[in-house]
Amino acid sequence: MGYGESVREAGRTARLLMGIALFASVSGCATESPPPAEASASPYASLASVRAYEQIQATLEDMKQVVLEDAETEREASEGVRAILRTFAMSMDTAGDQNPKAPHFARMDTKVRKVGGDNPDAEYDNVHLDARWDYVIRGNLGTVRHLSFTISGPVKPDGRRAKLAYFNERTLGADENGDFEIHLTKQDDGGPNWVDTSGGVTSILVRQYIGDREAERLATYDIDVVGRTPYEGIPHSTDREIAKALMEANHGLRFMFTMHRTIGPELWDTPNTFSSFNSDTFGEDISSADNLYMFGTYQIEPDEALIIETDPMDVRYWNLAIESRWHESVDYLTRRTHLSLDHAVVDDDGKLRFVLAHGKTPHPNWLETGGHREGWMTFRWVGERESKVAMPTVVKVKRADVAEVLAARMGGGA
Repeated sequence: MGYGESVREAGRTARLLMGIALFASVSGCATESPPPAEASASPYASLASVRAYEQIQATLEDMKQVVLEDAETEREASEGVRAILRTFAMSMDTAGDQNPKAPHFARMDTKVRKVGGDNPDAEYDNVHLDARWDYVIRGNLGTVRHLSFTISGPVKPDGRRAKLAYFNERTLGADENGDFEIHLTKQDDGGPNWVDTSGGVTSILVRQYIGDREAERLATYDIDVVGRTPYEGIPHSTDREIAKALMEANHGLRFMFTMHRTIGPELWDTPNTFSSFNSDTFGEDISSADNLYMFGTYQIEPDEALIIETDPMDVRYWNLAIESRWHESVDYLTRRTHLSLDHAVVDDDGKLRFVLAHGKTPHPNWLETGGHREGWMTFRWVGERESKVAMPTVVKVKRADVAEVLAARMGGGA
């Protein structure tokens, strides 16, 4: 190992150790009290919400240091500090601005804000709840390929939320019009899809996976407090409640932004390969129980390309998406950085191939990195969780040789 490689390896080891420390530091933080306030002339300085705000300030500074330590290019550093604020904006939308007394589903990502290794062919919504109230969800399946509700219970000792219940488009029991209900109550009210919340409920993550946005109709859903008349009986949020919401947003910021350190960090040491993951390895609070993930990192120079090859997948849904170091889906409004089953082409020899490079290459399933030298690549396969599928292979070639190598592989050559 040369000097440069030694420095790089030492840096990765240090980042991994700090990532583990950061992950440990947020365990249970969504329910802990903020640190004591420093002396101030204001009579409000000791408010729990003010102290939670100060903790968010500290976290933002911590995340800046993560960017400065982990970025390997000027561009990664610039995008990293922006990604911190995008992650915080998402955390405020989904946690900081939530009110369990009057809940609403908050969209996690926007057309440009892509956080936590999202699926570009998906829509994600989140709602935070409190077991002091009973809830009912009413919705319609739409025509999307996959719809799921992951309902989480109390926070575990490791800081992660346990799965309380899970429903998908097959198990919701929708009627002939696609309408469905989910009842989250402390006592069984006889309604469909009852979830017992007597032991606690904290949040719901909704996923919609879309094969073709132009052809499919999104699912719709709303949530209400059982027995509450609209606009009546909703007390204002207390200082403690606001502080709790801000602490949950702070937890979300720390956890989501450091995922490149805490989930599969060893994959940085074996770029251009895939490994298999499911909700047992990712955690049920952030991954779908239906999903099989093929997850890896890529590393290519401007004059190189990756030929990714696998067998077609007989599953309800699949796609391949490219992400930056910070788990942001790469600029897919203006670049082709993902493909789903509705748009990818199977080659004449029956193989499914993709070509990843820093720009367009001569294959129908070409994808680009948006100019990133390193990042993440993720297959999502929605079927039976224990489905046995072939591991994709990856071949690095010179970009100028892509056409020749593809012809040889499709013809049974090298």
